[in-house]
Amino acid sequence: MGGRIKRSQINLLLLAILVLGALVRSRGILNPLLDNQAWRQADTASMAYHMLGRLMDIPQVWFPTLSYDGTVPQKVELEFPFLPYILAWSWSLFGWSDFWGRLWGIVFSLLTIWGVFVLGQKCFSDRVGLWSAEIYALVPLTVYYGRVVMPEPVAQASTVWALNALISWREKPGRLRFVGAGLMMALTILAKLPQLMIFPVGILIGFWPLKGKKKQILKYSGLVLFPPLLYYGWVHGGASHASQFVSGILTGHVVEGTGPFWRELMISWREEIGIPILLLAGAGIVNLFQIGHFKLGTDRVERDKIEERLIVQTEWGTLSGIFLWCIISLGYVLIICSRISLDYYLVPVILPLALLAGIALDQIEDIPGLVIGILLLSLLLVNGTLVNEKKFVWNEQYLTQALWLRDYTPQGSVLILSDPPPMTFYYARRVGYRLTSSKDQDAWQELAGTQGDYLVELPHTSHGPEFWNKVRATFPEVAPGVYQIKKTRLSLSISDKENLASTKP
Repeated sequence: MGGRIKRSQINLLLLAILVLGALVRSRGILNPLLDNQAWRQADTASMAYHMLGRLMDIPQVWFPTLSYDGTVPQKVELEFPFLPYILAWSWSLFGWSDFWGRLWGIVFSLLTIWGVFVLGQKCFSDRVGLWSAEIYALVPLTVYYGRVVMPEPVAQASTVWALNALISWREKPGRLRFVGAGLMMALTILAKLPQLMIFPVGILIGFWPLKGKKKQILKYSGLVLFPPLLYYGWVHGGASHASQFVSGILTGHVVEGTGPFWRELMISWREEIGIPILLLAGAGIVNLFQIGHFKLGTDRVERDKIEERLIVQTEWGTLSGIFLWCIISLGYVLIICSRISLDYYLVPVILPLALLAGIALDQIEDIPGLVIGILLLSLLLVNGTLVNEKKFVWNEQYLTQALWLRDYTPQGSVLILSDPPPMTFYYARRVGYRLTSSKDQDAWQELAGTQGDYLVELPHTSHGPEFWNKVRATFPEVAPGVYQIKKTRLSLSISDKENLASTKP
């Protein structure tokens, strides 16, 4: 399994991994939330914006609210708003900036990398922990989604530390550690509902052998499941029927969706995770089977003679939990990810993949293993840079329109966006509606039945010239792509309008 590593060397290597992870995630840290997955990022930031001024109004402040589909912020059914709440406090203390949202995403991602190291170290060895942390730090998918204003960074950090908390309690049992482990797993499910798949994994890792531990498992299950049941029941009952996002995702995307999206899924696997990682993960599973076979077929005396080896230190509960994690992850990919063509749904499976790949790399002795590992990590770094290039592109026209609306329209103005993407609401600090009909005639009828002050022609609108010619013939264009559909006094001078027109891309 390679030689031992000194504690000082382990700390230095882990620090280097964390620094590298922070550097690759800091790209575009000052960019607005208009790059890849802008919709989801703007939603998360909008929730934070609507928390301002009522941060101590608990628990009402924790009910997610968004800016669209109404003349006031709308209550919606989403995961617990950990990141929006922290972001709102950051804005209150340091002023509004998208930088704080990206910074918190990076912080939680670095906590995940550290947690992956601890998990690999506790379950297997120092080397497995280091390899796994390096791989997680550089996989293209986790690099990009480790600096976004979305629930993913929080969910990943809470997942790995929930498992670490269980192992810590198993090593040194105590009431406080037990309660902490249960609440950390509850936080994981609150942070992102699909993380519920980690719960049975935690049962095996924390309570193996299960015989005679029924009462402990029931207590732990209560600690884990009661807070999510309470919260998701609260938001499900309090949100309008049109805003049932969490409860509707299985029916709307998985059951009634047009998938499976096998082609898109294969592209994500190849470009954003990488075939080498999949091959190493497969080798890691083979190694786990070998570990199990060795522990079954070797007597205690022989095992004691080679006590330092990785395969002796691994407990049955850990082996069973990781095998179950792999099986659940495979089912998650086949059932959920194949039906939802959003690559961030693949993020949860990177944790077990990184751990398995770390196990595989640790099987190669010293120099060959080091060379292979360095080549792999270099490939991941290059691949991540090339693949993620398109994810950082953003359209400045969204920001130009939104800032004009924020500065030159009355505070209570209601916007109507020409298309579903809602980012304009966040940057304009306004509420309103979106035209969801793709056909021009239906969109015109939808516009006629919607009450608002301004219609905004979004960049890359799906509506054709006939629709917009009709709009221009009916409503005055008060700024490029902005039409006044209700008589309202504007504080806009001719020079202001000319300057805005000259900045249009």
